[in-house]
Amino acid sequence: MPYGGWLSEAQGGGLAWIGRHAYDGPDNTLPGMRGSINLTAVRGTTAHDFLTRMGADPGLLARAVPFREIGERWADDDYKDWECMFAQVGEWTVILESSQCATWYLNWIEEVGEAIPREGEELVCVTLNKHQAPPRLLYSPRNGEVWNREFGQDFIDAYRPDDPTGRVAAFDAALRDIGVAGDDHLAPRVYAVVGEHLGIDVPHRDVEEGLLPSAALPDPT
Repeated sequence: MPYGGWLSEAQGGGLAWIGRHAYDGPDNTLPGMRGSINLTAVRGTTAHDFLTRMGADPGLLARAVPFREIGERWADDDYKDWECMFAQVGEWTVILESSQCATWYLNWIEEVGEAIPREGEELVCVTLNKHQAPPRLLYSPRNGEVWNREFGQDFIDAYRPDDPTGRVAAFDAALRDIGVAGDDHLAPRVYAVVGEHLGIDVPHRDVEEGLLPSAALPDPT
């Protein structure tokens, strides 16, 4: 099946389950992912376009190797730095990585131009930043700008008060109710609000069983 056709049936439950396992270590007994999942989601472009802009090999994307089979079906020279799984769910391309942080976040830090959202592209990134706390939430409201906050903080503050799209303020309002408790308690609520406010869901069973297609992303650092 071409990777663009990997659409799972609606399973409900939103994204809170990812947050509940955010501080678990990766579970090597699973063929997919459960703990320590970072999420990057974008709409306004295709999965192929965005992943190749992040450095994924178009040929490997076209092979649509399920995540659970990457060790069996990819040659050694296919491997790059970080393996991820992805899904096209409605308008959103969702990229999941069970690792220290989201690779897209590193691309943003390193100012990798092709990975920066373009006009008309909406992007959200939940990165746990286990390599360098604290965890962060990033959002681009379709105007090419990126807003960055720690869990429990507002995007809009005295240092960055202007929000010409109105989308950032709306996201802030949805997030404000999660409070400023410890990170272990915030992660499920951050993930839940991201899913509910932006209309993003991922198929829980398919993620844990590694049924979604995989890609390899180079480390930009």
